[in-house]
Amino acid sequence: MAGSVSLGCGDCFGNLDPAMSDLWWLVLLLFALAVALLLLSLRERKKSRLPEAEVIYADTDLWQRVPQTLVDHQLGLVGKPDYVMKTRQGSLIPVEVKTGHTPEIPYDSHRLQLMAYGLLIQSNYAQTPEYGLLHYSEKDFRVDFTPELKEQLYETLEEIRQIERVNEAPARSHNSSARCRSCGYRGSCDQKIA
Repeated sequence: MAGSVSLGCGDCFGNLDPAMSDLWWLVLLLFALAVALLLLSLRERKKSRLPEAEVIYADTDLWQRVPQTLVDHQLGLVGKPDYVMKTRQGSLIPVEVKTGHTPEIPYDSHRLQLMAYGLLIQSNYAQTPEYGLLHYSEKDFRVDFTPELKEQLYETLEEIRQIERVNEAPARSHNSSARCRSCGYRGSCDQKIA
């Protein structure tokens, strides 16, 4: 029929040679795949409950090459937070992901670990975070970096250094064989239960 126009898919690339037609289908397929991956990424980000911020440090190779350990020689601290997020306002937030049981309130050891990461960020990025996030499987906690928490960390660091000077293991504080199996002092501990 003269003058008729067909918009069926068979005619979309009808005037191209077969190789070019295949190339266009490949381009469309790759575009659709990119959109699907973007949507999946956004869904996973929402499920993660992480703040809307840029990940500038991640102790995993999923986001970037695994970064250097953060060090503060003056305090004698070394650590690798799970994430350091940078908000739109430029603030840095350490995020520590915890697996296992979600407590009603954060454990003191987790709060102190997060405070230590705050100090490491201060010495490595020249910025003092106001708070950090503890990310448990069922709940998140904001931990404000108060002078009291900072002082508690300094006292705990001094207690650890005192124990190291005496070269004597502290009394075991638990009855969990799983904790013993994953403890860094297992090889030299005389109180191990696993």
